[in-house]
Amino acid sequence: MTAIYLVLAYLLGAIPTGYLFARLVKGVDIRAVGSGNIGATNVLRAFGWKPGLCVLAADVAKGALVAGPLASWLTATPGGWIAAAGGLAAVLGHDYTVFLGMRGGKGVATSCGVLLVLAPRSTLAALAVFAVVVRATRRVSAGSLAGALALPALLWPLGEREAPVLCLSALLAAFIWLKHIPNIRRILAGTEPTIAFGRRPDDRERR
Repeated sequence: MTAIYLVLAYLLGAIPTGYLFARLVKGVDIRAVGSGNIGATNVLRAFGWKPGLCVLAADVAKGALVAGPLASWLTATPGGWIAAAGGLAAVLGHDYTVFLGMRGGKGVATSCGVLLVLAPRSTLAALAVFAVVVRATRRVSAGSLAGALALPALLWPLGEREAPVLCLSALLAAFIWLKHIPNIRRILAGTEPTIAFGRRPDDRERR
């Protein structure tokens, strides 16, 4: 059953929610809009806050379902290394979805969903770091990088020290940073776009 769980974890993570929303609701291929990314940030910039938040919630839910109910249903010992492996599979599915030619998102929201189940205190604290950095810089990418870096460091002081969670959080942080290399280059060059609070995002802005 573990093998079935991991395959289903990947396939659930691979559901391209941003692409499906844009195609079915707006009649648009999100890959041809803005940054071309299928994640919530590009949806937000293309269509506004409400669609962006809907896609964000769906991507978080994918990770939470894999690490929580799906693991409990299909594995004899939910949690631990098996759930961590399933969480990693879900994030890889989101980042490299078989449904879109192995091109996907950056894995931030799905990683958040996984870790909200496996390490809720640390993940909530990392989300606070994310929110502060986004508010200060108006850059979602900067908040994502800061939150990904903060989470592994928060696990030990917040008492969530299980080896599977420590390893998974470090791996997911590394993946997030790797997927954000173009954003990091733009941040350093001062060309990374910002988001506007309180009004519709500019469709021309690119992440």
